[in-house]
Amino acid sequence: MVDQLPKSGADGRSDSELFLATALATRSQRHLALAIASVCFVLFIAIVPMAQAPLARVPAFIPSYEAALTFNALITAVLLFEQTARLRAAAPLVLACGYLFDAFIIVPHALTFPGAFAPYGLLGAGPQTTFWLYVLWHGVFALFVMAYAILRRRGRARALPRAGLMIGAAVAGVAALVAAITLLTTLGHDRLPVMINGADYSQAVTKGITPAVWALTLIAMILLWQRRLRVLDLWLILVLWIWLLDIALSAVVGASRFDLGWYAGRIFGLIAASFLLIALLVELAKIHAGAVNAAASAERRLIEIARARARPDNPPPAGNSTEAFIQRLNIAHYRSLLESERLDDAQRRSIERLLVEEQAKQNSKRP
Repeated sequence: MVDQLPKSGADGRSDSELFLATALATRSQRHLALAIASVCFVLFIAIVPMAQAPLARVPAFIPSYEAALTFNALITAVLLFEQTARLRAAAPLVLACGYLFDAFIIVPHALTFPGAFAPYGLLGAGPQTTFWLYVLWHGVFALFVMAYAILRRRGRARALPRAGLMIGAAVAGVAALVAAITLLTTLGHDRLPVMINGADYSQAVTKGITPAVWALTLIAMILLWQRRLRVLDLWLILVLWIWLLDIALSAVVGASRFDLGWYAGRIFGLIAASFLLIALLVELAKIHAGAVNAAASAERRLIEIARARARPDNPPPAGNSTEAFIQRLNIAHYRSLLESERLDDAQRRSIERLLVEEQAKQNSKRP
């Protein structure tokens, strides 16, 4: 994607470290993701034996749960579109579209859910509408992630020519796709295969529909894996891992709505939807804090330079003192970048070359 020469950001980090889409995951981030994945898997194993235990029907659960999902997915999509605009790269644009698709398709799923807003759902829904919206919701999102992973594996890619226009077109395309799926599952309801009988969707399991969605999600997660994981890919893998547990509990192991597996799966889904959003917000907070610190540091340096120049017993050094000061800052910055574990081989060689050039300029001006 964007594996270009790092430039200095406002907080002193390279551009490749300022974005989840390009920054390499640290060891501590890997350990944290592994710990969360392990805890979720232990909870999953504990719930599986009781997954088909019926619980009380709470129709209001769906509007509350899916409202939270919608806002999570929508904010995540906006933040990913922002990274797309800055990086001008296709891969984060595709992933942003996946999250936007999630945010959009949850709305008809909630409106058509039986008992949530009307006894048989709104929008002219039939008995199969909500089930097929669920299947297409999870299956199409997995396809978006696959497309993102394939673009990421291509390495360097041509920058988007007009990122803003591309984002606008992508939003319109996602909206059209969701509208088409909604029409297919409502107006075209009678042409869809029957997979659910009342609240029982065991036919979808035996006919392989929900296991196929589970398999698509697993394939997407495998495609994301690389030896040197980006931060975005690491948290996305965790999202898909928890989604696998969600689909398994609510649509494979479970057999009907409002059983323990159905409720537990949706709670897992809400947890999964939150992780990438939290990671993006944490990175934004870090960048803001770094920018504030960098501004304060630059102000202190300017004050020190002004004081040094004002001292009568401190004659200016030979040559341009401002240029020499900038060269020293550049050398220090390049040396600090070389100590980072997030650089790949090409970036490290580029920084080493710049460091040698700055040192050569500094030595050529010494008497």
